[in-house]
Amino acid sequence: MNNFTKTLCSGLILAGLSACGPLNQDGLGTTFLNAGRSLTGIGADDAPAAPAISPAVANAAPGDVLLVKIIARDAVAPMTKVAQNGRNITWISPGQVTMAFEDGILVGTRGLDDDLMGVDPIGVRAALNAGGGTAQRRQSFLTSEDQIATRDLTCDITRVGREDVQIIGGARTATKFEEDCKGPALEFKNTYWLAGGEIIRSRQAVSAGVGFIQADQL
Repeated sequence: MNNFTKTLCSGLILAGLSACGPLNQDGLGTTFLNAGRSLTGIGADDAPAAPAISPAVANAAPGDVLLVKIIARDAVAPMTKVAQNGRNITWISPGQVTMAFEDGILVGTRGLDDDLMGVDPIGVRAALNAGGGTAQRRQSFLTSEDQIATRDLTCDITRVGREDVQIIGGARTATKFEEDCKGPALEFKNTYWLAGGEIIRSRQAVSAGVGFIQADQL
């Protein structure tokens, strides 16, 4: 067992969990989640069981609001656009958690227990636009020891097929893609739903301590 895996297993023991293995599609979100705060700033035990969307949020102009959920904690918050630099957009929640997305790919978080410090998603968006392919990722995240760990991964992007996606604004038909990322010490699978060339929904890994988020474009 390598040092990185030992660190993850130690975190699981401290969290009262027992599973330890690859950070696969369900594993990182449900087994490795150990977020102490939700996106809304509420403690994990007080996290809402379902999203409460105000009329102002539900009726916001397209692209102005991102609905984000920490999946295993069922913690949901509407995030508003706070900065944009080209295709890189930073969003902020009522609890002052921020998330940055580049072309719809999560590239950083701040304000969570174990943040995603940065991502270089070389070719991920190009592979999505091309209908599939292989891309490289460089993923940096904050460990439980407050150290920044960087991992290089190779990711296979595969077109799964068409799906009807139910979002706040109604049902949309989208093309589903899976991004299967593997490296010497880290594995996870992200999922994207594209409609009209835009990522309208995604399920993306943050870190071992946070798990997966789901982001819906409103």
